[in-house]
Amino acid sequence: MTDELPPARKRMVKPPLGGSEEGRGKPARLKTAKMRTPSSQAWLSRQVNDPFAAKARAHGYRSRAAYKLTEIDDRLRLLKPGARVIDLGAAPGGWTQVAVERGVTAIVGVDLLPVDPISPAQIIEMDFTDPACGPLLIQMLGGPPDVV
Repeated sequence: MTDELPPARKRMVKPPLGGSEEGRGKPARLKTAKMRTPSSQAWLSRQVNDPFAAKARAHGYRSRAAYKLTEIDDRLRLLKPGARVIDLGAAPGGWTQVAVERGVTAIVGVDLLPVDPISPAQIIEMDFTDPACGPLLIQMLGGPPDVV
């Protein structure tokens, strides 16, 4: 008879979607609610506890919306290398980041809000409903867009 113990059994646990290695865990609570409206508190609470927002921060994406475009492109294959893409409402730039990662070289992002540069994409701060915007976008892309 030996004194060795049998190997410890591991628990079957679903892989985490975003938070810590232990999984989602308990929801984080906000430290203070001073000077915040109820809707602001609710948004902040959702953002802090959202596994996709945490995953986006960990992978360097600017927004959790990057995962939405990734899923859409995996299914429909919209972003092809060499395609011309216009990103309307580009701020904060998550979709533009995914387009660059997928090999798209001609990308123009348009938004009223400022967007930090994403190489090789071109970002313009403009209202895309402005009649002058359409011809400018086509000129910047070097032709008509393949994906908008």
